[in-house]
Amino acid sequence: MDKISGGMWTVLGGLAALLIVTVVAILAFKTAADVVSVVTAAGAVIGTLVGAFFGVSAGQAGRAEAEAAKDQAHRTLVNAAAKAAPDSPVAEAILAGA
Repeated sequence: MDKISGGMWTVLGGLAALLIVTVVAILAFKTAADVVSVVTAAGAVIGTLVGAFFGVSAGQAGRAEAEAAKDQAHRTLVNAAAKAAPDSPVAEAILAGA
């Protein structure tokens, strides 16, 4: 499952859960204040969970990009070190930077 469809299903699941809570609250309580209280509390929890899902997803994507950039920099450094003459200023600069 890719990120977009996972996010879509998370949002749709949260909305479905909130709809179910709303219907049950309307059937269970007589006053509007009670229904609003229940739906607000459930909405806060569901919204927090959906937001956390997207926060974790964004963090994982950022980490993957940082790891890829680190790996590319390492490959570049190794390639430069392999092509430099052993006692050249370039080799010394590479070793100092590593």
